Amino acid sequence: VSDTRELSWYTSAERTGLVTVETGRTQALIGFVKANHKVLKNLGAGITNNFATIVLSSMDGKSLAQSDKMLLTAGSRVANTGMKWNDAHTRLRSQGGSPSLIEPVAGTVTLRNIERATAVSVSALDGAGKPIGDAVQANRTADGWAFPIGEPATTWYVIFVHRR
Repeated sequence: VSDTRELSWYTSAERTGLVTVETGRTQALIGFVKANHKVLKNLGAGITNNFATIVLSSMDGKSLAQSDKMLLTAGSRVANTGMKWNDAHTRLRSQGGSPSLIEPVAGTVTLRNIERATAVSVSALDGAGKPIGDAVQANRTADGWAFPIGEPATTWYVIFVHRR
């Protein structure tokens, strides 16, 4: 744990480590998220991927608890089309090219301790940052505001918090 308590690294005998970042305006789960079941002050995730990075950031300069607009980035494996490794998987033989292929992070993300929220809407974004389809309304649960990720396949989502 860092001296500021904002960065933590969890290890295990199973080699399923996890790094967490927990600041007022950005929180992240990096590594074996599924195996560790860690929940941060404002971010929780129940995903099907074994390894992923999930980052939640305020986009309006407010703390996550008070933010009206956030960016969620979720990534797992990525490779270029035609990318080739050597037999030992230690060096690239060919970088390949476009388009890049992603393993979507799939499951549920929960926003926790979001102050005075009356509704939360989430839009999947394309590579240019434009919404893909209609926004999804998050469901109010005992833990916070839960919504699915992974379909459509993307690496980022914009979140709007509606307040009274």
